[in-house]
Amino acid sequence: MTMSDDGDRTCPLCAEDMDITDQQLKPCKCGYEICVWCWHHIIDMAEKEDTEGRCPACRTRYDKDRIVKMAATCDRTVVEKNVDKKQKTQKVKSKAAVTVEAKKHLASVRVIQRNLVYIIGLPANLCNESILERREYFGQYGKVLKVSVSRPTGAPSQQAPTNNSISVYITYAKEEEAIRCIQAVHNFVLEGKVLRACFGTTKYCHAWLRNMVYSLLHPG
Repeated sequence: MTMSDDGDRTCPLCAEDMDITDQQLKPCKCGYEICVWCWHHIIDMAEKEDTEGRCPACRTRYDKDRIVKMAATCDRTVVEKNVDKKQKTQKVKSKAAVTVEAKKHLASVRVIQRNLVYIIGLPANLCNESILERREYFGQYGKVLKVSVSRPTGAPSQQAPTNNSISVYITYAKEEEAIRCIQAVHNFVLEGKVLRACFGTTKYCHAWLRNMVYSLLHPG
């Protein structure tokens, strides 16, 4: 039976689970592994009967001195493994904490969406999505996927110049269509109003941020 050092094993003699110390013990060259308790029991019974402790599988005599030395090495190995596991766990937690902080920062970051056009200064009488997506308006620059009209409520730098102006987001199918729109619309005068156009921005998806943080905190 081949298994990893940290995998589940059962002693073939007592049928008890073999812990990491048991798994480090290699009592016989034939590969037949038993737990430390059973090995001690075999040695104790042999000494009481004034015989030699032997491997239950191949009947090879156990080298007690070698195995006692091996047991001491096993103790050191177990300690080292436990320390190594603890350090790895701490590193994972530290990395997750750093990444969680980074994700928190990303939640407030705005990313340029290169198929989205943001336009301000449109006359209020054009506050109608179905009109703006027509070919005589923004549909002439490419395939319009979505039109979102809103009155400015953001920072002063993004507010419309007058109260009877609106802002609009136009989502195109392709980046080149958005670029074409920006080039044609920016600084264009419509009904006495100067339009301003640029790429729109969006935030990182909250579901994506939550899932990434959960994956880091709960690996596997």
